[in-house]
Amino acid sequence: MGDVYANYAALAAAETEGVSYERRTVDVTGATWTSIAIHGGGIEAGSGEMARYVGAGLMDHYEFAGIKASGNTDLHITSTNFDEPTCQALVAASIRTLSFHGYQGTDGVAATALGGLDTVRRDRVSDALTAAGFTVVTAPQEISGSDPANICNLNASSAGVQLEMSRQQRMDFFPGGDTSRTMRDSGQRTDAFYAYAAAVISAFDGEAKIDLGSVNVSRWATIAYGQADCDITVDMATDVLATGGSHFLALAGRFTDTDNCYLARVAFNTDQSITLTLRKRVSGTETLLATASTDLTHAAGRQFTARLQIVGRTLSAKVWQTDTAEPSAWLVSTTDSSLTGPGSVGMRSILSTTNSNTLPVTVSYDSFAQLGPQVFTVTRSVNEVAKAHAAGADVRLASPTILAL
Repeated sequence: MGDVYANYAALAAAETEGVSYERRTVDVTGATWTSIAIHGGGIEAGSGEMARYVGAGLMDHYEFAGIKASGNTDLHITSTNFDEPTCQALVAASIRTLSFHGYQGTDGVAATALGGLDTVRRDRVSDALTAAGFTVVTAPQEISGSDPANICNLNASSAGVQLEMSRQQRMDFFPGGDTSRTMRDSGQRTDAFYAYAAAVISAFDGEAKIDLGSVNVSRWATIAYGQADCDITVDMATDVLATGGSHFLALAGRFTDTDNCYLARVAFNTDQSITLTLRKRVSGTETLLATASTDLTHAAGRQFTARLQIVGRTLSAKVWQTDTAEPSAWLVSTTDSSLTGPGSVGMRSILSTTNSNTLPVTVSYDSFAQLGPQVFTVTRSVNEVAKAHAAGADVRLASPTILAL
């Protein structure tokens, strides 16, 4: 059966706010994610409560909630037609969107059908829910969230995640399976509710935000590593297109201080092209070592993955769009012997001196990882057990590792 109302204007003309429905918003300073439930309250019971809890303190939140004693499903406006102005503005200002919904599903089967055009975070949410013991299924076309006009996809990156929770899954969130307004307003929740929310939140964890409030001022984020050779990768994005001058985001290796390190620098240029360069900073002087053009196109919120490998004198780097396969070949490679000692690894962010974006420009980094093996020293025979092996032999920790407590 189709919706009673084609859009928000038609609904607002026929229904009374505060009697039939409520609009609820929470703004979180500095948030770049939005958690929404456009069918909250009694429309798809449980979706609003989950969206509100997941977003608390982390994300901007919006809920359109049906509050009638009965007949709340009449307030349902499909996601591609949902044009309530407050929600549209909140989503448009965000980079990432989580949109919580409910669907009937199979009686007695708790499941979540995941959709939306943000395949990177959709897959991350899927992995997190599955690891927590929840059932995830591929969303059928009618609730797949794949239409660009879907409210979840109307953010700055034109891609969001849609979580369709089956009726049984939502019933599992409340004691006795009671999804009535009395129960929902009581604040009572089951362990399943909190476990589900924690799994979704874990997909948000790990993404760092850096606000660039001045041009030509570097922002560094590094961690101690203690080895000369490294193989590091990170996902990166900026929240706006570059105007006037480029956005420069880089991976750093053999970092001893801000004046001495190697860089694999990704440039988001004003024509939306992306270039990759290898550079060195020695005693504060930055030198270009190698450069390569790419066929990539920058967009606000679009995520790219950069990789920097340093082995001996050889430096190699590549960059690709995060939701595509990593290219097998290095995009740029060179040799240099200016910096040979161990150091930290991390990221550097800076705006070109000619950049004219409205400040700040927000940079996001995610999934930073050291891919290569890490070297550590083993003291032999501490437990008086000795086993001979040749020098250079591949010795590994047992997996899973067994520890005595």
